[in-house]
Amino acid sequence: MGRKTLRKALSLAAAAALTLSLSVPGFAADSAFTRAEMVAQLIEAAGLNDQAASAAAKTSAFQDVAEGSTYEGCINLAYENGWISGSGDNCFSPDRAATQMEAVTVLLKYAKVPAALTETWPVDYAAMAANAGLTDASFNGSAAVSSEQFAKMLEKAAALAGKPYIGITWKSNEQNYDSFKTVIRAAGGIPVELKQVTSNAVSYNPDNSVASACLEETGMLKQEFADQIKAKDLSKSNAADVMKAINGVFFTGGEDISPSLYATPQKEDNNGEEINATRDISDYTLMAYCFANDVPTFAACRGMQMMSIVSGSGFIQDIPNYYKANGKTYDDTHRMPPDAPNRTYARHDVEVLTEQSRWLYDVVGGDKLEKVSSWHHQGLAPKDLEGTDLTMVSKTTVDGLDIVEGVEKQGQTFCLGVQFHPENDCANALHNNNPDGALCDVDICLTFFETLVGYAADKPLIGISWGGDPADYVDMQDIVRNVGGVVTHLPQIKDYDGAVAALERVDGVLVTGGEDINPDLYKEEHSPLLEDNNEQRDLRDTSDYNLIKAALAKDKAMLVICRGMQMFNVVCGGGLIQDLPTYLNKSDAEYKVHRNKPNWARHEIKAEANSKWLSDIIGGTELADVASWHHQVANPERIGEGLTVVAYGPDQVIEAMEYQANNFALGVQFHPEADALGGEDAVCNPTIAANFFGALVNHAK
Repeated sequence: MGRKTLRKALSLAAAAALTLSLSVPGFAADSAFTRAEMVAQLIEAAGLNDQAASAAAKTSAFQDVAEGSTYEGCINLAYENGWISGSGDNCFSPDRAATQMEAVTVLLKYAKVPAALTETWPVDYAAMAANAGLTDASFNGSAAVSSEQFAKMLEKAAALAGKPYIGITWKSNEQNYDSFKTVIRAAGGIPVELKQVTSNAVSYNPDNSVASACLEETGMLKQEFADQIKAKDLSKSNAADVMKAINGVFFTGGEDISPSLYATPQKEDNNGEEINATRDISDYTLMAYCFANDVPTFAACRGMQMMSIVSGSGFIQDIPNYYKANGKTYDDTHRMPPDAPNRTYARHDVEVLTEQSRWLYDVVGGDKLEKVSSWHHQGLAPKDLEGTDLTMVSKTTVDGLDIVEGVEKQGQTFCLGVQFHPENDCANALHNNNPDGALCDVDICLTFFETLVGYAADKPLIGISWGGDPADYVDMQDIVRNVGGVVTHLPQIKDYDGAVAALERVDGVLVTGGEDINPDLYKEEHSPLLEDNNEQRDLRDTSDYNLIKAALAKDKAMLVICRGMQMFNVVCGGGLIQDLPTYLNKSDAEYKVHRNKPNWARHEIKAEANSKWLSDIIGGTELADVASWHHQVANPERIGEGLTVVAYGPDQVIEAMEYQANNFALGVQFHPEADALGGEDAVCNPTIAANFFGALVNHAK
């Protein structure tokens, strides 16, 4: 399924940082913007003028900054914070024109970029400045910087706080990774091109390529050396140094992988296509490092293949030959043939195995992703995963044979591989100025990277309850991501122990709306006006009841909506009004204030003075035009133990309840998700509607 629009404005310029001494040569410049003025502008923008005044009372940090001079306090304070250092001989050269490199340096020291990412000056610093979006192609480190340029850089640098560093695996060729960097920045991360991972199990040439003595004539790694790499002795590699300060990794596509690295080695049978053993060693060892250190990982195409091989899978060296050997007909689904006119990515649909998936369904939000970008002739059959700890979560089927399209290593914090290329469609839309070339849903493709970034940043993980409308889930997961959370869909919960286990891997819970609840749970007779009286309802009752009960017992941050609030009351021992129109003695026409088929009903709610969270969320005591769709509600004569009613709507219907003994446990009878994404259909204030989800995420921290 596809989103109708991108859910947020995409910033294509944000993301990284630098650290560097100002020990650089002096440059003559006519600009009046001096080094001292640059530091003063930084101090003012940071809101530190008062501290600078106090710092002025201290002895000047530099011999050429006069005691009592205009900028002494700002320079002292910046020096104390490690944002600047001298220009040599205990001097600062305050009156010298500031250069663009100095501006970048100051700002990225201010942004606290890890020193491990800026070890070599000026190469590393210039690269990180570009990655951060602080500079563009016009950057000239030795040229003067103006006050206006510095202000723009400062605004971008201020947005870097809290963003994770996402490594892009080392390439052994001249491939340009700028489009990948654009995608990672748009997803909220800071891209870093990783250095080559090497191993002392093999010998290298002066250019760091693997020596020919370690290779077969075809370029494949010889078996004796492959076996040493497969031992995964990370102490023999520089992987730990390469990964300093890196929070997550994107493994890219590329060449075929040496068959000697397979769990069961094979002779080369890939029709003579390129194998690069130097890159094989780098990627294999880095993947092993990510597994061992639980580094959030997303892998595409060759990356997924390497994820599988390092996990001990079998492998298909050539998919067309695999089909031929099985007496099946292949149709170039996964890669266009060499003689195809205008050869580019092949396009096909992939099936998402929703019950098996832990992350892929969270990203796609459905059981199919259409028109993925595909370019590979190697891959895996489902049987190749037998005996590994990988779970197949996506596939394609051609002439009765399945090819794996997605795998998850579910024992990790986040470890997802896909055989296709979501980065290609993102790049077309966001980097190449070719949105028409993005045939796969760009929002979903970007979500792969947003999910990687979210786990790498250790954002709160919000579990969405099982059994609701998939269309509603798409909105809710987008809302949670917008307010700073990461989303996962919780499995069907069959008992209390299952709920406790599910809660162990999330930081907060979101329980959604849906069917009427079985009155057996609150010990009342069944009204003839009950709706959705079916087996699915009972399965969901069991799941939601145990989830809410366990979340309350474990003090897990929780937001429950509509049916969720009704179950909230039932779990606490309360009861429900089974049909509100009958209870209110109202006709169908009059009842439209709470449910107005086929549209949302809209009405006002009023918060009570005893609210612990609701009044802060709505910014007062009233909220107009909430979205409503229900004919059941918490019974005011049977309020559950520990619950506090904190809002009412028309007809004194209960609209919000809080379990105030916990860190955060709020139930609302209305639907903030209907408005939280904004757009032309939003009637209730979108910012306030989103605040409900923001409160959940913030308390989940």
